[in-house]
Amino acid sequence: MKQVQNLCFSGFLLLCAICSAVVIFLYPRIQFSSVTEFDEVNYELTESIEWLILGKMQQMDPSYRFIHSSDPVLEQNVNDAAQNSIRESIYLLDNDENFAYRIEWNDKVLNNHFDEESNAKNALFYGELTYDENGNLRQSGNMDATEFSFLSLYNFYTLDGIVSNLMTDYDEDVELNPPTDLKVTLFIPKEMKTGGLVYTSVYNDSVWVPFVLLALLISSFVIGVYLLLISWKILAKTQFFKTILSWKAEFNIFFFGTLTILVISVCMYIMGVTINDILLPAMIRYGLPAAGVWVNIINFCLFFFSLFFIGIDIYYVKYSLCSGFVRFLKEDTWLGNRIMELYGGIKDLSNYDLDQKIKSLILKGVLLNTALMFLCALFWGWLLVLIYGVVSYIFLLHQAQRIVKEYDKLLVRLDRIAQGDFKVDDQYQTSILPSLQEKLDTVQEDFEEAVKERVRSQNLRTELITNVSHDLKTPLTGIKSYLELLNDSQLSAEDKEEYLIRLNQYTDRLSKLIEDLFEVSKANSGNIQLETQNVDIVSLVEQVLVENETMLEKKGLSPVIRKPEEPILCLLDGDKTVRIFENLLSNVAKYALENTRVFVTMEKNQDTVDIMIQNISKTPLDFDPHDITERFVRADQSRHEEGSGLGLAIVKSFCEIQNGSFTVQLDGDVFKAIVSFSVK
Repeated sequence: MKQVQNLCFSGFLLLCAICSAVVIFLYPRIQFSSVTEFDEVNYELTESIEWLILGKMQQMDPSYRFIHSSDPVLEQNVNDAAQNSIRESIYLLDNDENFAYRIEWNDKVLNNHFDEESNAKNALFYGELTYDENGNLRQSGNMDATEFSFLSLYNFYTLDGIVSNLMTDYDEDVELNPPTDLKVTLFIPKEMKTGGLVYTSVYNDSVWVPFVLLALLISSFVIGVYLLLISWKILAKTQFFKTILSWKAEFNIFFFGTLTILVISVCMYIMGVTINDILLPAMIRYGLPAAGVWVNIINFCLFFFSLFFIGIDIYYVKYSLCSGFVRFLKEDTWLGNRIMELYGGIKDLSNYDLDQKIKSLILKGVLLNTALMFLCALFWGWLLVLIYGVVSYIFLLHQAQRIVKEYDKLLVRLDRIAQGDFKVDDQYQTSILPSLQEKLDTVQEDFEEAVKERVRSQNLRTELITNVSHDLKTPLTGIKSYLELLNDSQLSAEDKEEYLIRLNQYTDRLSKLIEDLFEVSKANSGNIQLETQNVDIVSLVEQVLVENETMLEKKGLSPVIRKPEEPILCLLDGDKTVRIFENLLSNVAKYALENTRVFVTMEKNQDTVDIMIQNISKTPLDFDPHDITERFVRADQSRHEEGSGLGLAIVKSFCEIQNGSFTVQLDGDVFKAIVSFSVK
């Protein structure tokens, strides 16, 4: 049996090795396709050409610096830091047979692989870059990438990074210094030799990605089929898988999952730089002997371990399903073990009520005590029985005293609750009867909240009576005074007309106050009839704004509307909804800072629409936003502004009876009123 187990495990390893060898064998046979435009080549080639041009310009003119800056130290530091990039680019391109250039500056000429056949006719890409005395670029040919313009430092990403790292003052004006009086001719032949930066940049190097993914997918499928055909019980008995299965599932999932992702990522990267012919030249450059062999070994090992860990993951999934998924959760996971322990404890507790559990504990205690005394008497004599009795007495006395102390705490706590002290104090928490402790905590918190609410309600009731008396008395006093004045027979016609106007104003104010009182009372009692219909809330708000435009203009207030383009339908009572926004705009006109903007924002969420009206207050907002929506509560405590103090209370009531909500938020001196309705 053990031989069969080892054979199956060896087959798994052999299959991983065969798949890896096949993939490595296919590397040289991947066909690349060339790009059609130079802008599509690998950005590394474009940037390397840029560094080449800058480096050759500096070679011909040693005084040339890459940037213009008021800080000469920064210019020199950037120049020094860029030398590594210049040397690397010159090395790669000067030694690349697929790339030729001719650079002319004044009477100096630099040539590399450029001959009579290096012309546009024989070129895959050919370009002439001419920089005038001001550094402006003129391009011809089909090698016209925009990066060669050198007009923006931020288009030259590596140099931009160097400058950013070296700058100490980020407000300093820094700009790229393009070459001047320079002509650069670039040539890439149609027929190219394999390998090198130009070849891998011009030919579509992204072909390795689908190749690697397809290779991993097919190889994983082959490994998966093999593992699915082999009995999970056979592999479970091999030493390797036996060790893995002895670990908890959470650790295995995290460890092997992370390891699989890490190895596959490294494998894909190495395969990519291998297929793109980057890894082998680098190893040759550093003088590694038998570099080609080492490249194949590295790729083989990485692909082998990728398949190996993928196979472990597949087997673990199969094991969890075939061995019974519920059993796997219960026994092989740490969390499942803890849940089962907790469930067992709860199940045991649920089998007893309090009386039965006490009886059971007493019975178990008596039986255990009897057995211990019998053993003491049987083997060690009556002296040990006496010692056992004394120890038991001390232990039971200690436990009884602890219970009495906890019980006294419970009594003190109940007494404090009876006296009206509802503060939950940790020093009176007990360790006995935890369910009772939770109930007491809840009772104390509920009592305290109820008392606070009662005091608050009483204060509001007192304030309501005071405010109603004041608001009713003011117009009545005015009416009485002007009626007395009208009884004067010597009163002129002009004064009489003025007094009648004042009487009408006071009458309207009194009528408005009484009407608001009735509206709030009916809304709070639920005795109000709604005539609902589909209302476009966007159009309704715009209509109310137009109707109240004159009122806002008198205070120099400019409304700014932010709304969605499409209509938003809500099932609402149109008249009540209009009253909501009229009250809010009236509130804005009274309390907003003059000659400011009023923002009206309508925003649709998933199931609701929010309408927010915000303005800058002309007085400090020093009140509680939750209290301002109560009846007869006003932000203007001095009551200089006309009003009943019922406007926002009506808004809140009309919103709530239409299954909406109304909230007030304060942000410094900004007053925000937010109305929300359900969207149909």
